[in-house]
Amino acid sequence: MLLALLAFKPQQSLAAECDSQQLNDPKASCHKSPEQQIQMAADLIAKQHYVQAADLIERLLMQYPQTVGAAEQYQLALDGMEGKHPVSINVQALQQNVWQINTALQMRSGYSTNLNQAPSSSSVQLTLPTGPIALNLLPQFQQQGGVAGESQISINAIRGYSNKLQWQVKGDLYGRETGNGGYADYQGTNLFSSLMKQHDSGSETALAMGFNALHYNVDTYLFASQLMLRHTGTQQWYCKSQSGVDLLWQRQQSNPLLDSHYTGLMIGALCDTPLGFYNINLGAGWDWAATQRPGGDQLRGKLEVTGIWNTPFITESSFIKASSSYQESLDRQAYSPWLNYGATRQLSRVGLGVDYDWPLEVIVHNWRGVATVKWQNQDSNISLFTMNALEGWLGVRTAW
Repeated sequence: MLLALLAFKPQQSLAAECDSQQLNDPKASCHKSPEQQIQMAADLIAKQHYVQAADLIERLLMQYPQTVGAAEQYQLALDGMEGKHPVSINVQALQQNVWQINTALQMRSGYSTNLNQAPSSSSVQLTLPTGPIALNLLPQFQQQGGVAGESQISINAIRGYSNKLQWQVKGDLYGRETGNGGYADYQGTNLFSSLMKQHDSGSETALAMGFNALHYNVDTYLFASQLMLRHTGTQQWYCKSQSGVDLLWQRQQSNPLLDSHYTGLMIGALCDTPLGFYNINLGAGWDWAATQRPGGDQLRGKLEVTGIWNTPFITESSFIKASSSYQESLDRQAYSPWLNYGATRQLSRVGLGVDYDWPLEVIVHNWRGVATVKWQNQDSNISLFTMNALEGWLGVRTAW
């Protein structure tokens, strides 16, 4: 990583004179003071130029490791590259009582073997009293593969306060078009707000609220609202511990029988190492059925691991992100006497993904290319709930 390489390079004085071009270059190492570099990194992060900000602060940390705000800005840049929610990041060195607002746009197209997340089999076996029979699923519920186009626009606003408090508001609008209709096409929105407090010890506490709405092109609406509490500890070696509480309410307008609310706990670690940045989360909780939902209440557990690495050996200012997840859920009651003789449903899902992100400066300024490959597989003791999908995407994104 760049930090390891810089350890063998002669240090340069940050007080060296700079011309106007160098002062506007985030790669220049001759800025008049460490404070100037911190401010430049904050400006780059506000514009979502996370890789450039990380490179800038890496050089600063090698020469002035005690610079106030450097570690926080570096963590923020890495978290921005990963694209995760800001409830697990440190408070920025923001200009007090002033909103910093930026907007981002992403467009991509690709192919998926299962655009509508349908069961792997086009038929389901019913276990009737007279004996098992196979029943074909309706076409809209059968697996549909094909090409698709996706787009997303986001707006993000952050405001800092003098008591080390940060308020963030974020909104997304997104959609997918495939030409197939049904559950393959959708439109949605995410709204998110958080308050983050940095303590004198270096730890953080954050409270966040979110609302999600999703509309499928079969007049089906899904709604979810969530409340999250997170505490991030002080750094020990390369890592910071994290713990929290999650509350989630889910509602399906066309079928209120599936409404539920979830209560769970999580623990994890954020690790910034010379070999990359890693995020590990382990969560477990109880999903309460709001009414007489098939299967009743549900016990859930999930493990997520994410890693991100700079890849200047491929293209300057590029990086790779890899993610994996494993989720288990177990109903507390029989799902249906017509499915596997009234068995209690068990689900296990595995997901793997790799993203490559690189600058397109040679073609167009302030745009980046994004390539993604994802695979997910869900197994169940009831065949109706087995699912498999493999997809690849190629697109561009920008921020202003």
